[in-house]
Amino acid sequence: MTIAYRSMIALTIAAALAGCDTDTAPTVPFPDKPEPLVPAPAEPFDAQIGNVTIKAVKEELVVTSNEEDDKLASVESFKGIKFANEPEHFTHSTPATLTEVMNSEGMIDATNFGDACTQARSTNFGSELELAQSQDCLNLNIWRPVGTTEQDELPVYVFIHGGDFEYGTGSNPMIHGNTVVAQGANEGNPFIMVTFNYRLGLFGTRWIKGENVDGNYGIGDQESLLQWVRENIKEFGGALGNVTLMGQGSGAMSIALLQQKVAENKLEDDYFQHAIMQSMPYGYEFNSYNSARPLLSDGLDDAEYDEIVAKQADTLDPLNKVMSWVTASALTNSNSTPMSTLMPYAPYLECSQLKEPVFGVPSSQCEEGYGQQQPVASDFVVPTVIGFNAEESNTMSMLPNLTSLIAIICDELQCFADDEPELTAQRMSEWLTSDDNQAKITSRLNELANSADLSRQLELEELVNTMSLTAYQAVTTLFYGTDNNIANELMALADFEPNSELALGGAMDNMAQYRTIVNDTLFAGPARKKAAESSQDTTLYYFDYKTSFNVWGYGISNGLPDDFGDFLKSLSCVSDACGGSELPLVFNKAIRMDGTKLSHDSSDKQLMNEISRSWFNGSLFSDANKYDKDQDQVLVIDADGMALSAPNWDKTHNPGKDDNLLEGRLTGLEESGILLSYMPE
Repeated sequence: MTIAYRSMIALTIAAALAGCDTDTAPTVPFPDKPEPLVPAPAEPFDAQIGNVTIKAVKEELVVTSNEEDDKLASVESFKGIKFANEPEHFTHSTPATLTEVMNSEGMIDATNFGDACTQARSTNFGSELELAQSQDCLNLNIWRPVGTTEQDELPVYVFIHGGDFEYGTGSNPMIHGNTVVAQGANEGNPFIMVTFNYRLGLFGTRWIKGENVDGNYGIGDQESLLQWVRENIKEFGGALGNVTLMGQGSGAMSIALLQQKVAENKLEDDYFQHAIMQSMPYGYEFNSYNSARPLLSDGLDDAEYDEIVAKQADTLDPLNKVMSWVTASALTNSNSTPMSTLMPYAPYLECSQLKEPVFGVPSSQCEEGYGQQQPVASDFVVPTVIGFNAEESNTMSMLPNLTSLIAIICDELQCFADDEPELTAQRMSEWLTSDDNQAKITSRLNELANSADLSRQLELEELVNTMSLTAYQAVTTLFYGTDNNIANELMALADFEPNSELALGGAMDNMAQYRTIVNDTLFAGPARKKAAESSQDTTLYYFDYKTSFNVWGYGISNGLPDDFGDFLKSLSCVSDACGGSELPLVFNKAIRMDGTKLSHDSSDKQLMNEISRSWFNGSLFSDANKYDKDQDQVLVIDADGMALSAPNWDKTHNPGKDDNLLEGRLTGLEESGILLSYMPE
């Protein structure tokens, strides 16, 4: 890579990370603008909720619109209310009543956000919001219109935050409900917004032995929250029969599991009546009961808090993740693919019957045919909106991080173009067992993550873009597992056939194809298939808008992310709509994931005003937007706004080169039997 090319990329990324306003300055002076509106300071007040007095806050903020001048509007916010008392290690939570969480003065102080759940990522969102982390973190936040009473029975939206079941909080400034609630109330569309925390990492998911039980404590916390909402939200002015469950990323994965629980009569069917699933990877293979067993570690039952935190950090170390991934790919396990090793704390599937004891020793293995089905096999139980972004795979943490690590490992290992992918996977697995080799990778990662020199960090991008032919084949084979033929079937198609390194740009084309494969098979294809087959009314959307600012980045310093994984996500989000790019538009907030407030241009502002209203006024569920597989019209969100596409969206938007994909890549993958073929029956 030339110095000039490095410099060009460095400038591009620096500008993207800085999130500068991109509007061109006018050549003709505009008339003097009116003085900006200044919201009044927050004002505490006492709200009577049932028999309990809650000290809440009245907040005033500026509401923008595409049709009218800016206005001041107010909301009432209730922050940090406990919905469950602190549970013991590795036990499920139960909802708490409002009277149970009153303070010594006989009231609830809901003027400040509560603690975030323990995680490896910082929860300091700038000087305005610094959240402590603890196990006593099961709290929620509510925003409602000013003057709401119990008799109002307003629609309720409950949002489940994302973060790979490893990080995140319902108090992240990006997803505060104040703006959308204020603008809705101002325009005759009043509703209530709820965000909340649930346990993460090893505190949230840990394998336990038994039939019809599970250690999915984070999902259990979500069930406790939904039960709390059913029992209490009416007193806040909410409608019990009009609750919409929303989630992004792992939040959407949670909704898939919750819908499945309702379908299996394991969860009450009146907790929610609609669902919005943003960036749901229905092609992801969740851990089975058997394959989740390694999450159980001897001696952990009575472990102290610090021991659990250390174990969690060790599991989430990028190198350990890639080692688990490569090893699982090279070995036979109870899952069809090694995907679950890349998101180790995603919930696992229950077992309803264990194998018979052997010589009197109880079995820990699930009897074949008695494991819970993958969520993709379960139909929606309520009208659902499901959608995906243009470049989901770029930022899904289990993909760019590990793909880049494969590049570094291949560089150290000297992968050769004539290697078989299965052999390469085996060689990687053996090579990574050496402490010296692990130290080499760790050293290179530390150099890349900690260097303040952007051009030096771009060594990583150069490695990825010059991955060998074998690396492309190996990483695809590793992703789908060496024990099935899915990778070979995909790479046999002209659209994904490996390009020779002798051709100009061949390596970059290979990696672009890999990202397309993941987008098609994890996100777009399965979501479209679910929308087409569901008995429930379903809306399918496609988000293809790149904001003028970069949504990613935690702990940005000197214009660069401090964390290796965040660097990759920020880098991958430079050129297109990546995972989470829709969140600023949904909540009408020009805010980065780390809470940094950013400037945004007029195109951003216009689309943010439009999308943030459409997401909360019921129009997503209208008959006009329902997906019809025969018409194949998708609700497209791009620079032109939000509108249904012309018929035959897949054929028009995803044209294939291979004869089997000429009607559209997603259609071809489905009709050829490749899509979701690795999922167990």
